[in-house]
Amino acid sequence: MIEQTDQQPAFRQNLLPKCRERTGERWIAITRSCRLLWIGSPLLLIGLGCGIAPKGFRSLNNPAAIVRARSVGYGDNLPDARVVPALIDRLNDTDPVVRLSAHEELKKRTGQDFGFVPWGQPSERSQAVARWKQWWEGLKPDLARNR
Repeated sequence: MIEQTDQQPAFRQNLLPKCRERTGERWIAITRSCRLLWIGSPLLLIGLGCGIAPKGFRSLNNPAAIVRARSVGYGDNLPDARVVPALIDRLNDTDPVVRLSAHEELKKRTGQDFGFVPWGQPSERSQAVARWKQWWEGLKPDLARNR
């Protein structure tokens, strides 16, 4: 059994003399390489895709609000019957940025604006969402006939 002194644990007693033996340019090069590794590794991981960008329109249900807000624009190539109801649901989102992006996309896609204010009081927003839902329910029969 290795005896320990009160000053240093056993692993440090064995390691420190070996470290002191390594002097010169080789030791400096190793130290610099380790520093670059410690600095470069996190930067490399960030660059390799640890981002929070949405992957598609399905990201509307992502827990991160910024992903939900950014995924609103991915519904361009999808049919209105799939996109518009999802955007109307996002008008009730807890995050005002998601509500704003959903409202802007609905206005762009439908040409309608029912007085929805994304940062308004919940009672005001719920009335505007009800108008959006009523308008959409009125369009459903027309969409079914056009199929």
